[in-house]
Parts: sequence; C-alpha cells; structure tokens
Amino acid sequence: MFIIVATKGSLKWVSGVFQAEDVARQYMDLIPDELKAYQEFIQIENITYPFYIIEHQECPFRFLGKDEVISLFDHTDVSEDEDEVHFNIYTVDSDYRPKKPGTDYMGILRHDHVTNESIEMYREEGTAFLIERRIL
Repeated sequence: MFIIVATKGSLKWVSGVFQAEDVARQYMDLIPDELKAYQEFIQIENITYPFYIIEHQECPFRFLGKDEVISLFDHTDVSEDEDEVHFNIYTVDSDYRPKKPGTDYMGILRHDHVTNESIEMYREEGTAFLIERRIL
C-alpha cells in the first residue's frame, strides 16, 4: 500500500492511499508546490483493503489490519477521563484521494472516535459491536 502522509507543524493528515505505486506517484505530482513540502510518500508492506488508520496524539498514524484492530480494542483500557478520545479509527476499503490534492479531507473516510463508551460496549459485545458500528 502506498500512502501519502502530510505534516505541517502540529497538523497531520493522510493526503492519499493507493494500492498501485504508479497511481500514487501520479497523484503526488498533482499536489501543489505550496503543499508538496509537507508530504511524505510511504509504503506499507503486507496490508490490503480493508485496513485501518489509527490516529492518536502520541503516535499520529498507525496502519493496521483487522486482527491488529481487535487486539488494539482488547488492550485499550477505560480511562478516568470520561471525555477522553482514546483514538480515532478510519476504515479504508479502497483508494482514497481528496478532491484537492494534498489537503486534509480525512473526515470523508468512514471513521469513529473511540471513547470509554466504545471500549465498554466492545467489552460487552465483542467484535459484534465493531461490526455494528461499521468499524469492521
């Protein structure tokens, strides 16, 4: 998988996800010069659609498969802060490219904000909860 990740100061976003390297490079060429300096072209081995992008403050992006997502839910504990978002999870099941190359349109990806309530529901219902929420 070929992924274009952008970092501009404290802002971080995924600018594109592509299965084919040539398509990813063509898209990279479309990114305006004023945004190009913030983009990083990375390759993730051994991952196929669907896969998941985990966004967390301490580690901006992780790219996981289904089993790794289940393990993440298994190992995430409820916190004392009821308003805490443990992480955001984005489901990617096909190539993703914003209409304006290089910009942050990650909100259009199917995603969920994982809170204490999510973790508690997962503990009660298991993977059925993740399927119901359209995470898996």
